[in-house]
Amino acid sequence: MTEQTPFVVGATYGRRKDIHAKFGGQQQGGISTPVGEPFVFLFTGEGGHAFGYRDEFRDDGTFWYTGEGQVGDMKMIAGNLAIRDHAAAGKSLEMFERMDGRGTVRYMGRATYLGHHLEERPDRNRAPRQAIVFELALEKPEAGVTAGGSQLPPISPSDRAWWNLSLEELRRRAKQRIGRAASAAERRVVTYQRSQAIKVYVLKRAAGCCEGCRANAPFLTKKGQPFLEPHHIWRRSDGGPDVPEAVIGLCPNCHRRIHYGADGDGYNRTLAERMRELEPNA
Repeated sequence: MTEQTPFVVGATYGRRKDIHAKFGGQQQGGISTPVGEPFVFLFTGEGGHAFGYRDEFRDDGTFWYTGEGQVGDMKMIAGNLAIRDHAAAGKSLEMFERMDGRGTVRYMGRATYLGHHLEERPDRNRAPRQAIVFELALEKPEAGVTAGGSQLPPISPSDRAWWNLSLEELRRRAKQRIGRAASAAERRVVTYQRSQAIKVYVLKRAAGCCEGCRANAPFLTKKGQPFLEPHHIWRRSDGGPDVPEAVIGLCPNCHRRIHYGADGDGYNRTLAERMRELEPNA
């Protein structure tokens, strides 16, 4: 379990003096991973827009954060891997906004990884490449509380409480609506819970077999679960819906085929047809 944050939301800090001098970590770049500390530091700002580093709040209350890697396709290594696996590693994501060119940053709050997708963005040389865009919930809500006040299982996606729910109950939670009058905090809670419900729903529906090639999952995770990767048939960055019938569970080979294969677009269309078999009542 991660420690309480030592930072105050809205307060400003000197990046080197107040953060790295106390906790360590890389002093350059957007992702800093201090050794032996329960934190991963994320820095956002407008300076990297020309090189494809565009971060932004979305209408659903999530924050989309661009991963690291200056040239070529971004890879799920180093700082990017630290973001994706922060919960399993017992580390919190601490988000800061750059205020000026002298290293002053403002603490935005603690973030939680919800998922990620790929977008075509320019690299440092202005060449097109696949960039990793992380979908984060800022200021993680307390476990078990929803906008309606009802109790839910603990919000960790690996927790067995989620896996004990039926497909019908997971689908219901995955389709929770966010009312127009909901506060930003309520939006974050519902968005987070809905995202986790979708992931578990898809993996339970797949029942250990890739929903693309239909082969068995290549291995079991440390939790004893078949390893498959949820994939959005329609990219969320293009307005694709975040609902169970738009997400398919794939083995790593099928998932990479979509993003890197010569027939990736065609294969993705084939999977869209396959979804009609998997979700005939959608």
